[in-house]
Amino acid sequence: MKAGNALFLTITIMFLSPIVFGQNQEQPPEKSPVELASYQAERMQKDLGLKDYQLFLVDSVLQRNYTDLKAKIEEMRLTGIQTRESYSSVQDGFAAKIDDAFEKIFDKVQFTKYLKMSGRLKLYMKRKEAETKKEVETK
Repeated sequence: MKAGNALFLTITIMFLSPIVFGQNQEQPPEKSPVELASYQAERMQKDLGLKDYQLFLVDSVLQRNYTDLKAKIEEMRLTGIQTRESYSSVQDGFAAKIDDAFEKIFDKVQFTKYLKMSGRLKLYMKRKEAETKKEVETK
């Protein structure tokens, strides 16, 4: 019986120690939207073979949208909106704006590769299909 209790105690300590001690570790400072945008733009330049002017445009689009997204999320937090769906909806809206901007900046090969890398190809195709259907219905 004592061996069983000792084993249970050992296993409990093993599982709880990372949680307890992990809270004492300092978190690295949160990157600003500008830093995130620069990092992401540089990765895209390498992955997609962007030209210098494309890198500049991508960095500008990301800086603007990341800054606006952060402000919108902070506004939602301050007003007490706490549903996961609300935050997801806002993030999806900004992602769609970024996709639309990138479609104008990238060539077709780069844009398709970007959508595949970001895992947004199917979502983008659905959104474009819905927009086309809506345009046809309004005419």
